[in-house]
Amino acid sequence: MLFYFLAQHSILAFFAVNIIGFILYLWKLGKRFMVLTFIFSVVNFFIGPLYNAWFLAKFGTDGMAIITSAEETSSMMNEQYIWEYSLLMKTAEGKSVETQFTTSNVAIYPIRNNILIPAEKQPFVIRYIPGFEKNIVIMSDKSDYGKRRINYDHLKVVEKEKTKYDFSPENAEFRKRYIAAMQDFINNPENRIDSANIKKFKAIIQNMRP
Repeated sequence: MLFYFLAQHSILAFFAVNIIGFILYLWKLGKRFMVLTFIFSVVNFFIGPLYNAWFLAKFGTDGMAIITSAEETSSMMNEQYIWEYSLLMKTAEGKSVETQFTTSNVAIYPIRNNILIPAEKQPFVIRYIPGFEKNIVIMSDKSDYGKRRINYDHLKVVEKEKTKYDFSPENAEFRKRYIAAMQDFINNPENRIDSANIKKFKAIIQNMRP
């Protein structure tokens, strides 16, 4: 519950933590406690969702969820409008729970620079702490939408080497790199969902080899 408050209500947490620091100062525990609480409140404002995501991913229980609605708000972050999402989750025990998040406080694991949110009505894996199910983390790499994104990123590596080879097929190095990229794609277990491209790359490699 503490991680949920710090991550989902970072502005309230900012004031609450600094009030605690001021009280500690009045109790004559020294200015350093007030300074430490101020630093913590500022850091939490930016990375609260990150350690909330880490905590839930490590200690949470698996469940499933879908986004039931998405709405653009009038608030902005990093010069982009913040979106608010309504979510329906189902716990491991089969209990249905409604909750919500925004693009400013969403918890996604693994932690990456980009925010990759599932499409509406598309099931995905989440983790939560039993007894406080409203606090969830989206497990992107365990969900179909995240697996497809990983597969797409791997496919771009192959396409990059293919472009160079197509432009200069007489270049032995480009040929070698193109074959190696396809072989890496085939051997990577994260690409098992893309059986069509695996089959295609195997055939291309077979034709390219002497």
